[in-house]
Amino acid sequence: MTEKETGPIGSSSSETANRKILELVDEAKVRRIPFFVRKHALSKTFEKIEHEHPELYAVAAQEGPLPDEARSQLGAIVNAIFDQKLKKHSL
Repeated sequence: MTEKETGPIGSSSSETANRKILELVDEAKVRRIPFFVRKHALSKTFEKIEHEHPELYAVAAQEGPLPDEARSQLGAIVNAIFDQKLKKHSL
């Protein structure tokens, strides 16, 4: 997804971590979020992960690729959050 479609990648402390986390989400799920609330939805998701899973967020904030274990854990977390939000709002 381009920055034009998603807006700046979150307001959390690490743009690197936010970008890596966004890569774990299926692009089709992100596109189902209306464009006028997409930036807000993404930034709040990143903030939620940063506060609820600080150790995984710190790993994602480091330079270089995500380790496989962190990738699978973060992928499961972020996709569960998106599935929950999409179901809640009937998207």
